[in-house]
Parts: sequence; structure tokens; C-alpha cells
Amino acid sequence: MTSTRTKRPLGTPPDTGQENPGWTVFSYLLTGMIFYGGIGWAIGHWVVHSTLCFPLGMVVGLALAIVLVILRFGRTEATRTDKS
Repeated sequence: MTSTRTKRPLGTPPDTGQENPGWTVFSYLLTGMIFYGGIGWAIGHWVVHSTLCFPLGMVVGLALAIVLVILRFGRTEATRTDKS
């Protein structure tokens, strides 16, 4: 069985159809903070009394989400072809 999906190059915006990119970016940022904040919270409880794990996890999650948003939506056709 062969797939008819074509791979898109890194940095090209996906074909979103009816999807609103603003809500997608918002959900990436929120989900990154919640997911990595939860991991930080769990590590904080495991380490016992480490109060920096939860906020550190949230900051790491936000940073990774921003990188993901930039890679997925941030570059335009002009910036991809203009490599000077």
C-alpha cells in the first residue's frame, strides 16, 4: 500500500484548510506549558520540596513551544529562498 501524502519541507506552513493558525499557535503555547509544567511538578514531588521544578518546567515548555511555532509557521517563502 503506497501513501499519496507528500512530505513538505521543514518550515513550510501546513495546508490548514479551515483551521485558524492563531488558535493553533495558542494551543501549542498552552499545551507546552501544561505538559512540561506537569513534568516539572512531578519531578518536584519526587525530589521533595524542590520549588523550582514546576516553574522551570513551564519555562522550558514555553520555549520549546515557541521553537515549534517558529519552525511550523514563522518562515515565509521569501526568508526561505533569501539565504544571504
